Amino acid sequence: MANISITGNIGRDPELRQAGTSQVLKFSVADSEYIYSKGEEAPSQWYSVEVWGKQAERLGAILAKGTKVTVYGQLVQRPYTSKAGKESISMDIKDGRVSIVSKKEAPAADAFGSAPF
Repeated sequence: MANISITGNIGRDPELRQAGTSQVLKFSVADSEYIYSKGEEAPSQWYSVEVWGKQAERLGAILAKGTKVTVYGQLVQRPYTSKAGKESISMDIKDGRVSIVSKKEAPAADAFGSAPF
């Protein structure tokens, strides 16, 4: 069993589902490498994350797309073939434990309480 710890942004709104007697929260996290090279952006590695039980229930109410999190859990790599026929490997984190680094910022309100355009 390989464990991994990553920090990145949630790429889609988490989905909370019932799984037997427990609940499971599923979402994706993008972890960008810090590679400094001229004119190139750092590639992102995407991970699918599963959180179970009471933590899934609590996090399901507060996590959203864009939230920066640190995830620690068991790394599972599984091969798959895309719709285009390209073979690749999915990086999944099972039984994840999540810490919120920062929430996605809401638009700032002006002095009159309305959001800017």
